[in-house]
Amino acid sequence: MDEASDQPTAAVAVERPGWRTAVGGALRTRRLLIALEVLFIGFAFILRGLGVIRNASLLLFLMGWFSLWLRSVGWRGVGLRRPTNWWQTVLLGIAIGIAYDAADIFAVLPAIRRLTGQAVQLEQFGALRGKFGTLLLLLLLTWVFGAFVEEMAYRGYALNRIADLFGRSRVAFALSTIAVSSLFGFAHMKQGISGVLDNIAAGLVFTMLYFVSGRNLWLPVIVHGVVDTTSLVLLYFGLAPNGY
Repeated sequence: MDEASDQPTAAVAVERPGWRTAVGGALRTRRLLIALEVLFIGFAFILRGLGVIRNASLLLFLMGWFSLWLRSVGWRGVGLRRPTNWWQTVLLGIAIGIAYDAADIFAVLPAIRRLTGQAVQLEQFGALRGKFGTLLLLLLLTWVFGAFVEEMAYRGYALNRIADLFGRSRVAFALSTIAVSSLFGFAHMKQGISGVLDNIAAGLVFTMLYFVSGRNLWLPVIVHGVVDTTSLVLLYFGLAPNGY
């Protein structure tokens, strides 16, 4: 008799992957599931247009958080990581933000107003003028939900996820840039057609900054925040730019 046959057979335990690993792996590799996720991104804005939800950007951010967690990518994987030089990024962001807002006020907004015949609708900020407490509250909300959450949602999550669908080539990112900038514009429908067009232009600039900074989110976050801060301060002092 073979002596090996007298030895007890060791049980080999095969650990099955958890549901997060299984689902995340499918979301990374299966084109159909990626397409369904991209369609759901668009569906969030349909719900916003129908008035079912009030904030498509916040929903997009939550979708992104869940999707990135499932796929074990995380926000760091799409650009929320420490810049090479913090001070350089902050100072550059402030300079670009002020320069962009000046270009927007003196060139972009007047051109859009001539095109549409309408000013940007900012009635929701009507109570801001001369009210310092309201200004501080809006600045806090702007930096948290405008600059930070929106950049994570649009440039961090949606831009990369739509590019995933088309193979992450240069053409894929170009198509994704157009789609995401358009969604960013339509998220500001309360500002009217002129506001939508102005925010599409801003979305294109923020996306360009994301690419220029090596797909790092901090430069567009800072520029976004500075642009909104400048606009709010002007409205506080009653200095509504041409096109508002």
